[in-house]
Amino acid sequence: MKQKKLQTKSKYDEFDMDNDGVVTDKEIAQHQEMMNQQLLEEKSDTQRRMAWVAMISMCVFALIPLLPFIPAERLSTLASLSDMLFLSQASIVGLYFGAQAYMAKR
Repeated sequence: MKQKKLQTKSKYDEFDMDNDGVVTDKEIAQHQEMMNQQLLEEKSDTQRRMAWVAMISMCVFALIPLLPFIPAERLSTLASLSDMLFLSQASIVGLYFGAQAYMAKR
């Protein structure tokens, strides 16, 4: 069986790990595994950023009532909003840390 050689500047050049001009099934599998690892890393980075934004937003929202230019009438509105905000943001942070602990055990 004759092996298929790559054309110059082929879109499949990135699959050729050993630069011999021939793409084998093993090289395709290795490339696919590397892509999967990269996608998992990007997903993890995104989840980490979401957790940080949730924690920072909770801290900022907790400091808003302390600002002198917020009228007292609006503090009751902020109090009713804060319950749902803290619950949702804390669940995001909790799920992130729970998932990290679960993955570390496996």
